[in-house]
Amino acid sequence: MNNEESIKRRKDAILKEVITRGFDTVIFANEYIDQYPSNFIYVSGSWGIGREHTALILNTDGQSTLVIPHWGATRMAESGRFDNVLPVKQEKGHHINGVKEALERHYDANNVCFDLSTMSAQFAFQLTDALGIELKRELDISGYVFKLRSIKDEFEVEEIKKAVNITEDAVIELASESQSGMSTVDLKKKMDASMILHGAIGFSFESSVGFARGTRRPPGIIKHKDMLTLDVGCRVPSGYCSDMGRNIPITMDSEVKEFLDLAVVAHKDSIKSIRSGVIAGKVLEESNRINVEYGFDPMVRCGHQIGLECHDYTMPFAPNFGPIETDKQPLKAGMTLTYEPPHNQADKGLRTHFEDIVLITDGGHVLLNELPWDFLW
Repeated sequence: MNNEESIKRRKDAILKEVITRGFDTVIFANEYIDQYPSNFIYVSGSWGIGREHTALILNTDGQSTLVIPHWGATRMAESGRFDNVLPVKQEKGHHINGVKEALERHYDANNVCFDLSTMSAQFAFQLTDALGIELKRELDISGYVFKLRSIKDEFEVEEIKKAVNITEDAVIELASESQSGMSTVDLKKKMDASMILHGAIGFSFESSVGFARGTRRPPGIIKHKDMLTLDVGCRVPSGYCSDMGRNIPITMDSEVKEFLDLAVVAHKDSIKSIRSGVIAGKVLEESNRINVEYGFDPMVRCGHQIGLECHDYTMPFAPNFGPIETDKQPLKAGMTLTYEPPHNQADKGLRTHFEDIVLITDGGHVLLNELPWDFLW
């Protein structure tokens, strides 16, 4: 499955829901740069558009109109991805007028619904006022789109794997350079730069290089006997994210070796509980049970949904590996989640951060990461 086939699948599903709700048009409008644009990206197909003053208007007859700042309009028109492209100035009023013009040309404003997830309340009220529509809860289709996003197709999974591969390459490079006397701040900068050089368009969150042995301390100079812990992720051009964690022992003495080896055994044991049909909250319970069995501290959560956002906002339609009410849902084939149970021994000042992305499959799961947890020892 390629990008075009994946986008068609998404649009067809959304338009079917639009018809079911009695509408013939749906508007996705993103108001600000990075104002939770993920639902917009989900239907437009690229992180490169839809980040500010942009609207995508879809009609059940198959027509599509893109309202976009003028500097990107020519490129979008030439792409052939949309039936109509309306250029506007990069300003809220022009954005609203562009949507209104699109509806006057091709659509009936009386049969319009919206994805309100990428609009502020102010913009939503201004837009509906301009269109002569009363803003009501029944007009919002965002919940359905979030639910649709929780199950990934083959293209989406491959995009997540691209992000994972870029991240793992950067982690391997960082590990090869980590030694006493270096600064974790400098290492983080190199790791971030490496992901961009390998094809990422940005970061799925602010990565961190921390200390995992002894008293917790802020970023700084690495010392003898230190152990590092990484939390890092990137975003690829399609918008999909990675999120991973690994430990990097600077000094591999017997205490660290014994601790890490035991943590890997516990991790291998606990990840077996992840499979379709299992209640996600039960994965947390089982991971805690195994942690206690191996002498590690209890945890409050051990993973989250991931996709077009690092902490993907598909709840309450999909669970995390956590203790809250929405986590009492079964895992379904096609869901992607991170799995990151901490295996810590506070009394010894030892901590881990093993984190990977798992794809839920019928009866089991597939680990999308390839870098072993113990790749350094």
